[in-house]
Amino acid sequence: MVGGRRGPWQLLKLLPGLAVAGVCLWYAVRDVDWPQVRDRWAGARWSLAPVMAVLLFSFFALKALRWKLLLDPVSRMPVRAVAGPLMIGFMANNLLPAHLGELVRVHVLGRTRGVPRAAVLSTVVLERLFDLVAILVFLGAGLVADPRLRDDYHRAVVVVAVLTGVMLAGAVTFVCASDRCLKIVDWISNRCLVFLPSRWRMGLVELVASAAGGLGALKRPRLAVGIVATSLVKWFLMGLMVWVSLRTLGADDVFGPSLVVVGVIAVAILLPAPPGYVGVVQFCFTSVLALYAVDANTAIAASVYYHLWQFIPVTLAGLWCLQKTGLGWREVTEVKAGSDRGNGAAD
Repeated sequence: MVGGRRGPWQLLKLLPGLAVAGVCLWYAVRDVDWPQVRDRWAGARWSLAPVMAVLLFSFFALKALRWKLLLDPVSRMPVRAVAGPLMIGFMANNLLPAHLGELVRVHVLGRTRGVPRAAVLSTVVLERLFDLVAILVFLGAGLVADPRLRDDYHRAVVVVAVLTGVMLAGAVTFVCASDRCLKIVDWISNRCLVFLPSRWRMGLVELVASAAGGLGALKRPRLAVGIVATSLVKWFLMGLMVWVSLRTLGADDVFGPSLVVVGVIAVAILLPAPPGYVGVVQFCFTSVLALYAVDANTAIAASVYYHLWQFIPVTLAGLWCLQKTGLGWREVTEVKAGSDRGNGAAD
């Protein structure tokens, strides 16, 4: 349950994220000259703010469109029907720890549209897969784009390329032979993972089965192309947001580095993190941009600007969408594990 328990255990669950945030913030600001940061903000190119607004809106519009395409085999809905739960989930990610916003948006869509939450959850798993492949593509492109990093980090470029190829091959195999893959996972669970509790092994098989059940969209060429295209374009837009943030705070010739920053952020937020990924974003900006000789003052100023765009408009939009659903905050955050078992439908 999310939001149902209180006391020491609830606080204890926050500690890993808080520890990560503390370490990341310390690393990000250790070489920062705060008067210089103030000067960067004073001389910022605020005329680029409308560009950030358009990019942010376009990013979430494409994300909603992609989720709609993934959900089509489960339940055909207009984009606006999934956009609300999506924004509520991102708002929850900004206010709750441990990426709980992903469960919140699944819960909200199930409650408001009567869609089986197990099937919705499988589309979220597929989203992660497509995101990771797209991220690796842009991360590799960013590394190759700069001659210095291409030479100094040749091994990293090769690793990224191999990982991308392996993930694509695995995804294609899973799509084309999902039933056989499910049988293999079931065999491994019953023969090789017997040392694990039975409920863990059953959960693994159920997770793979749920993902296989959500693969219907990928077996339709038109939907598959749309999903792949939106995945690539939306992360490119996020790269542009990083680039515009850096340009706003005075950095030039940083298009390639912006793609690398996005790739590193997308991987880093998979770690335990506090609400809103405070500290993690700043760490990614400063650590990556240091490789490109961008000074820490500009990097930290740009990271705060970028982060504010990700936090304030998204949180406000999510709260507005939550109010439109008629659901309360406590209600949408009380996500009970296994509530769909037995009937496969939303409450």
